[in-house]
Amino acid sequence: MAGISAIEQANPGSPSQSVAASPVETELALGDLAHANTGGRLWVIAASVPLLFMISGLVIRYAAFHSVSAVPGFEAYARGLCRWDCAWYVDISEHGYERFPIPGQSNVGRWGFFPLYPMLVTTLRFAFPFSTILIATITSMACSYAACLVAWPLLEKNVRAYILYCAFLLSGPFSFHFTTFLTEPLFVLLTSCVFLALKRSNYLAAGVTCALLSATRLVGVLAVFAMVIQMFEQHRQQGGSAVSFPRWVLGRPDMLVAIFISPAGLFAYMLFLYLTVGDGFAFLHVQRAFGRVAGDPLLFLWDGLAAVPTKGWLPTAPQWSALAAMIGLTLSVVLASRRRYGAALFCASSIILPLITNLASMVRYVIGLAPLLMLIAELLSVSKLTYLVILALFLSASYFMTLAWIGGYLALV
Repeated sequence: MAGISAIEQANPGSPSQSVAASPVETELALGDLAHANTGGRLWVIAASVPLLFMISGLVIRYAAFHSVSAVPGFEAYARGLCRWDCAWYVDISEHGYERFPIPGQSNVGRWGFFPLYPMLVTTLRFAFPFSTILIATITSMACSYAACLVAWPLLEKNVRAYILYCAFLLSGPFSFHFTTFLTEPLFVLLTSCVFLALKRSNYLAAGVTCALLSATRLVGVLAVFAMVIQMFEQHRQQGGSAVSFPRWVLGRPDMLVAIFISPAGLFAYMLFLYLTVGDGFAFLHVQRAFGRVAGDPLLFLWDGLAAVPTKGWLPTAPQWSALAAMIGLTLSVVLASRRRYGAALFCASSIILPLITNLASMVRYVIGLAPLLMLIAELLSVSKLTYLVILALFLSASYFMTLAWIGGYLALV
């Protein structure tokens, strides 16, 4: 066998002689061994980098929390960082969904918050004797760590880009979004899993993961379009035409199953709402109670940019949200220019869909798109100097942004 250096010993009296490995075989064996050792070291790095940033990020955010709170302890820290939508997910995990609007809260209901992550935390709460927010915080950190590991092959084992990506998720200026009870940690993890499965042409795995993604956030169902684009690209690479693509897909049961199960999470939630509330689209209809009304996305962007500060020079929350949407859409175009059409369409549509209602939470929505984060990491890692400067900025900004999050800065909602 190639790669094994051995001498075959002949039996006494046998005409066969000892056969020594040739120099070529020996060279191949040493090359394979070196490649295996290099691959092993890289995976050790891939596992260690996010772990280090998870620890450093926790230290930085806890220091920020401790500077404004006299209550010590990890659970107090977890509660201190549970802001805005986090409280809704805690309620869903502990009490489930109500059949009627919550009294005294302007007909607001929990139906706009999708169920997969609260269900996961509820399941873990039965297994571990800790509070909901404590379990959710640890689970979010674990999901973000896992998302980093999945990103390693997606980033083509680019060490600099990988370090920046891990730093952003676990120790960066928005790391509180990925380490508290919000859907971003699970959403980024599942999104990364979908694109890794597509990279490996494992469509069944992509379909199952997409189904979970559609039960995490509404825009998760849009990943099915990235899947279809990947199928089309594979068909074209094999010499097929656009006209023959539907017939080709019909001849692939794995692709058909993947496409049809992709929205299963969304459909299951709609069925649940229909049976409990009487309205399968309650997650859409309740948006009006939160101040989200369908309108012109361009007008929302213009209004956001026009909301200039009345004093000082720092941009207002609407301006930050509008800038985030514009940057996200621009990066989607960059993805398309690099022939990552599926990722580009997924990211652009995931920004435009919530933008149809207003700019609320737009910063969080944009930074929760894994393909955009990976692209940013790739772009900023080209130069070693830029890479080092950005890494330092990520770590230093984490402290101050955590203070802004705890203080209720509206742009970070």
